[in-house]
Amino acid sequence: MTLNKSTLSEQIYQILRSDILRQRIPLGTRLTLKNLKEQFGVSSTPIREALTRLTEEGLVNHYSNIGVTVISLTEKDLTELYQFMGDLDRLAILYSAEHPAQEQICRELGGVLSVTNAIESKDSLLPEDIPGWIEHSDRFHLIFYDYCRNQRLALAAEKLRSQLTIFSNVYETEPQPQRQINQMHSRIWDAYRRKAYAQAGDLMKQHLEDSLIYAKQCLVN
Repeated sequence: MTLNKSTLSEQIYQILRSDILRQRIPLGTRLTLKNLKEQFGVSSTPIREALTRLTEEGLVNHYSNIGVTVISLTEKDLTELYQFMGDLDRLAILYSAEHPAQEQICRELGGVLSVTNAIESKDSLLPEDIPGWIEHSDRFHLIFYDYCRNQRLALAAEKLRSQLTIFSNVYETEPQPQRQINQMHSRIWDAYRRKAYAQAGDLMKQHLEDSLIYAKQCLVN
């Protein structure tokens, strides 16, 4: 594999991150410097830098006597992850409610929904439709962090969202979860634009609890 020397660490990070999130590198896989050096054809320095970023993002763990291993999540881990993510998303909604650009927030939410609804309403989704749907579905959540005006909240959610994405990349390819996610997003948007912010936050938390059911099925499989 040939990489641009000026951005070796960044490219290796992006490749490994994508492979972990899409489970081309399964949970619990041990990553060794030797194998990665052979894979990318580079020295250990850019690989170590990439692995450090993945560790900070919560996608791999570093053990002094073992090395670097892709995270493993139990059912308890998943439950805690989705519950806490629901709390953070709910807070992001409540904080966003204080932002002066409410019309803009509602327009952005509506724009995302129009895309996911159009994709989901197709009689038969093509493989190339799936990445766009997932991207816009994720974007619905991220809009609230864009306007929450709380950097600590946004940073906390960013790390957890990477772990959550490992599972959402699996179940969000299926029609039933897509329909349920679209329906919940629509209900959240409707409550938010009616200025029923507490209701929107509660719906968001329920939305994450519903998604947890699909995530647990992925863990079993």
